[in-house]
Amino acid sequence: MKIELHRLDEVNARLTLIVEYADYASKLDENIKKYSKKLNIKGFRAGKTPKSVLSKMYGKGVLEETVAAIMNEQLFDYLKEQDIQIFGSPLLSDLAEPLEFELKTPKDYTFIFDLGLKPDFTLAYNLDQPVEVSIPEVDLSGIDDNIIRYRRLFGNDETVTDGTVQAFDKVGLLLDRTTEPNGIIDEPVDIVVDLEHVTGTATESLTGLAIGAILDLELEGFMGQERSVILKNTLYLDEDPAPDTPLAFKATLTSISRPQRTPLTGEQLSKLTGHQVEDEARFREMLERREQDSIKSRVNDMKKMAVRLALIQANPFIIPEDFLLRWINQQRDKKIENHTRESRQLMRDAGWAMLLNRIADQEGLEVSENDIRKQMTQWIVQNVNYMQTDIRKLMDQLYANEYFMSNMKENALEEVVFAHMIPKFRFEENVVTEEAFETAFHDLHHQIFDHGDHDHHHDHQEHDHSQGEHEHSHG
Repeated sequence: MKIELHRLDEVNARLTLIVEYADYASKLDENIKKYSKKLNIKGFRAGKTPKSVLSKMYGKGVLEETVAAIMNEQLFDYLKEQDIQIFGSPLLSDLAEPLEFELKTPKDYTFIFDLGLKPDFTLAYNLDQPVEVSIPEVDLSGIDDNIIRYRRLFGNDETVTDGTVQAFDKVGLLLDRTTEPNGIIDEPVDIVVDLEHVTGTATESLTGLAIGAILDLELEGFMGQERSVILKNTLYLDEDPAPDTPLAFKATLTSISRPQRTPLTGEQLSKLTGHQVEDEARFREMLERREQDSIKSRVNDMKKMAVRLALIQANPFIIPEDFLLRWINQQRDKKIENHTRESRQLMRDAGWAMLLNRIADQEGLEVSENDIRKQMTQWIVQNVNYMQTDIRKLMDQLYANEYFMSNMKENALEEVVFAHMIPKFRFEENVVTEEAFETAFHDLHHQIFDHGDHDHHHDHQEHDHSQGEHEHSHG
């Protein structure tokens, strides 16, 4: 056996491995004998087929299997013994000559592989440098507005008989045709306009009016809806009988219904939340805790990204991008083009995965089964309708999915590393408005994940990492 490693550059190498006749001769005879015991060939007793017959019929295939097995064993033993860290798996080089397996003439077989090497560098943290992060100012005043909105949504409406229309009321109207028949309706139609949700001029037109008031209106502008929606949902018409005629009506105000403005009762709140709540004071405490938890979670996400960026900047290295792309594309039906956003994401994930593993090795961190289960539970909560899914069956399927479990392990490793590393860093916290925090959050996210190629008009939830969105290329 001859093995020679030639480093092409810092992260690429070419390995030549020669399997000599002496390496495989005895193993070939042994494998042919094993075949003879398994085969029943007409004209020969079981296990008594002559070697010459077996060699003629199956020898070429057995030779190829034997040489390939020895080559694989020696290749990976060599990489382990020499502590050569690689991405993915070795790829047969384009320089390798096609192999012709021949039994009649003993010969050596030469394999040439391309290797993608993991870069050698000294891990740095730069813990003496503070990491700047934005922190949203805590403003709980919006909870009062939410409680008032909950009263409107989940409280009991009050019928107003002596008064005028106010904001958020539900107003009953009787629609009748204008003086000239317009062909839209034959009989008056009763409708209810919810001023909390209407987007047209209805609120402006109705506020301050009392029951019995009469006004002329054009429904499209009044409701702020498309004509087709009004015809179907307000006038209950399947077709437009007069497409060129404005939806002009004389409307009589027939009723006013006002959403609850008094505090929600314990019974109402318990029905709303699904568990026992004594009163609005307790409800407010619950909303405050939820808001505080949300802020804490967002700040933690911000710190994770800031630490990730700090680690990346403190540890500059290159990876074998061309090799990785070849290796990934050999496993895919749909190939990834070079210099695309998808290929950049692949390289980014490969580098980060390598950095995570390097940190875990240096810090002595390990991923437990419990860490992986937490990631699986989180994935199920985010992606599965558990009311319509056999969770036990799903879990069995997920555990059997090697690619999915690889994702879960990497996500778990990331959480373990962050939990260990974040307390080591010193943060310079800048308190900003919630709007400024969201802008800073998005900018940092895109700096890490999209290389600056982004549109700011995104909701932050789209950036959550689904398990399985990226290839695993760290080997």
